[in-house]
Amino acid sequence: MLTGQPCFFTNSRALCERLTRKINDAANKIVAYSHHGSMSRELRTLVESKLKNGDLAAIVATSSLEMGIDIGDLDEVVLIQTPGSISSAIQRIGRAGHQVGETSRGTIYPTHPLDFLEAAVLANAIQTRDIEAISPIHCALDVLAQIIISMTGTASWDIDELYVQLRRSSAYHNLTRTQYDLVLNMLTGRYAESRIRELKPRVAIDHLENTIRARTGALMSLYLSGGVIPDRGYFQLRHSESNARIGELDEEFVWEARIGQTFSLGTQHWQITKITHNDVFVMPGRPVASAPPFWKSESLNRDFHFSELIGIFLEEAEQNLDGMNEKLVNDFHMDQESAAQLSAFLSRQREHTGCALPNRHHLVVEKIASAPGKAAGNQIVLHTGWGAKVNRPYGMALEAAWRNEFSEQLEIYVSNECLVLQLPHQISTEKLLSLVSAEGIECLLRSRLEGSGFFGARFRECAGRALLLSKGKFGERKPLWSRPVTLLSRGSPLVGDGISSRPSRRLCAVAYRSPVPERRPILDWQRTRKHPVLFSRGSGSSESTNS
Repeated sequence: MLTGQPCFFTNSRALCERLTRKINDAANKIVAYSHHGSMSRELRTLVESKLKNGDLAAIVATSSLEMGIDIGDLDEVVLIQTPGSISSAIQRIGRAGHQVGETSRGTIYPTHPLDFLEAAVLANAIQTRDIEAISPIHCALDVLAQIIISMTGTASWDIDELYVQLRRSSAYHNLTRTQYDLVLNMLTGRYAESRIRELKPRVAIDHLENTIRARTGALMSLYLSGGVIPDRGYFQLRHSESNARIGELDEEFVWEARIGQTFSLGTQHWQITKITHNDVFVMPGRPVASAPPFWKSESLNRDFHFSELIGIFLEEAEQNLDGMNEKLVNDFHMDQESAAQLSAFLSRQREHTGCALPNRHHLVVEKIASAPGKAAGNQIVLHTGWGAKVNRPYGMALEAAWRNEFSEQLEIYVSNECLVLQLPHQISTEKLLSLVSAEGIECLLRSRLEGSGFFGARFRECAGRALLLSKGKFGERKPLWSRPVTLLSRGSPLVGDGISSRPSRRLCAVAYRSPVPERRPILDWQRTRKHPVLFSRGSGSSESTNS
């Protein structure tokens, strides 16, 4: 039972909006406000002041309230669903009791069976202070372009002195002269010893004086860039009469919207009156049953540290599944009902598969003799539990290996828990797992990565941060599909024909670094994996591999 003034944290803006609406509907009045990054700054400030002054009974927020904002005293924090990282959960719970000598208190509220598993492991990790290691980013060349423009926009610099000055910061202490010169070439409109017509020069270099200065308009492009926050191409949500900015809407949501449609945002229902290339204009609408908007790019990519703790928990649970309720209550801070729910979920899992629970040393492979929708085909599900930050590069390597072996395209869907493979034909588990070896995974990743949509999105973000993509005017939306295609297409002078064949493509290197920082667990697993030693059939068909 909650007392005082609680803060509810959710993992997505859509869930934040739905929960706020349900709380207010249950109370038959506005007692809670939502707070997330797609609300305008003015509305967020208003909500923060109301909370600080005690005018709100509760607030529902996303990571927008994790840190850095003075919102006064909170009695308790409730995490609706498990966050994607342990450090994020600690940061959120730390918002309660935020005074010297006070104790921060939080409650994790799981919403589905798998969430109970993650919540139990998370609670124990918080209590034992077992958080993820920090991995600072060094030599971010896209950000370096912004720094150089900001420094040369106010004064002319000697090129050698500028390099020495940049290396005094820890983030660029290991910056090589080759990397530095390549970024300067890019900012002058040259890339890999060739001049690109679409690449607008941002700086001018006097080779006789060995000096560099920003060109006219370069600082304006820096101010328009938005810093390091990637541009999602959101529409501005505005009031039809006052033109006041209310928030932001996802491109895909707007594409599906229509004039006259009503949706809820914050504590208000809004009716769409006009849609332009840049804005969505609305007026207050009648309270009707309406869904909140959705935003893409909100999936949680669990890292390997948290995933490994879950694997260790499952490995220990396998040894004492029948009598683990007491351990869940005492060591994992669960109440009796939650402990019973988790125990029942794990028992159903083992009963259904007919084999041990999946863990870090036990891979469960599920075979499905049909495609989605019960169409003809075959699917295989690899229940790895490694987290999406490891599963995604492993899936890319599998795609490349399958194409090399069979000259066919393999469709793979990745989540934190598993990889789902839609197979063109049947294949044995042993053959499938042998396609990717520890020695060949780097080569497979390189061959697959650049052609993937994931890499394309990351490359576009890096190009935007490096000021290669102009944003136009202040407040003007730049649709994602309207970015200069000639700059971003495969085979263009900027992207080239491949990372391995053109090592000077520094933006490719920055984008490449994004999806593969945690490929080491895959290498370790591949080196220690044994052949399948157990085969079992229950109500479905499953195989298991021990390592």
